[in-house]
Amino acid sequence: MKRFNFLWLLFILILLNSCGEDKENTILQEYSFDTENKLNDQAAISEQNNTGNQGLKPYYVMNKQFGMPIGVMPIPSTWIKQEANAENILFEAPNGVKVYNEIFNSFFYSNSPQRNQFTLQSGGNVKPIKSLQLLINEELKPFIESQGGRYINQFPLPQLAQFDKQFNSYLFKSTPEQRQTDCVVTEWEGPDGKLSMVIVRYFIAQYTSIGGLDWGYTLNSLEAPKAEYESAKNTYINALLNFQINPQWVQTNNQYYAQAAQQSNAAHQQRMASIQAQGQQILAAGRARSQAMDNQYNAWRSNQAASDAGHAKYIDGIYERRNMTDASGNIYKVDGYENNVWMNHNNEYIATDNSLWNPNTDNTTNNYNWQHLEETDNGY
Repeated sequence: MKRFNFLWLLFILILLNSCGEDKENTILQEYSFDTENKLNDQAAISEQNNTGNQGLKPYYVMNKQFGMPIGVMPIPSTWIKQEANAENILFEAPNGVKVYNEIFNSFFYSNSPQRNQFTLQSGGNVKPIKSLQLLINEELKPFIESQGGRYINQFPLPQLAQFDKQFNSYLFKSTPEQRQTDCVVTEWEGPDGKLSMVIVRYFIAQYTSIGGLDWGYTLNSLEAPKAEYESAKNTYINALLNFQINPQWVQTNNQYYAQAAQQSNAAHQQRMASIQAQGQQILAAGRARSQAMDNQYNAWRSNQAASDAGHAKYIDGIYERRNMTDASGNIYKVDGYENNVWMNHNNEYIATDNSLWNPNTDNTTNNYNWQHLEETDNGY
């Protein structure tokens, strides 16, 4: 008869859309990490850790990228590390307890459709944010219940949420973020009568400087016969709470990603400088072309003006007229070549070669105010 395992099915479902970290697990003989970064809070659970007379052993979570442990946690000596298997079992004990590999899943979301589209094109997952409780109610519960599982209970585990936030605070960030964490333990009964625990470790990381956020969760799961469940549950929770972070890994990780961010930023600045230089060259060339066109146009205008002036003088010569100006700078076309020209406010003028005559003193013409006009080349 085929054995039912809804935690294995849950793993398969989430694996299709998950983004895992580059780490593996192993057991080493001894460890000497600084224990200042662990949270050893036995009050986090309802019962004391009970491992029988078997004692504890260190279990290392290895990072393949740097070839060193991320950290270590205490597990019962009866929990045996399993080789890679289709059911995703990490530890198995003779009393029927099974602990499953950790599952991580995250999504990006922004109010900008363009950023969401860019994330999708880059291979990322985009999904509107859900609260932890909605995630449990709308995704976890329906799936497990569809496989014959029965929801029993849930309770918060703030100590593990605190640990996750503390762990994250040690890590280098190329973009400032505001992070929130939460944690809930859900409990289930399978159709075979076994009890299971799924710990949902939830996070939101908001990027206030650039906009958008990442959100997601980590699942830690355990299955056990009813008689072994409470002890196994408490043991596993304590193991997670007493995870000790390797400070050497933190330092190596942060140096690596800080350098990568610096190189990326330098490359970005170089690209921007190149673009700016190209832009300046384009602007300079544009200004040069514009100046050349202005010079060409001004030269044309000057030549055209000279041509127009010559043509105007030629036409005026034909009609025996010339340009004259008053004291205000107004220019008038006046017929003839008399030396003295006077004009009144009706634009009527009198031309004479008599330099001694003034219409303002002549009784026959002094009923108007007359201005003396001077010959000018302006207007050509």
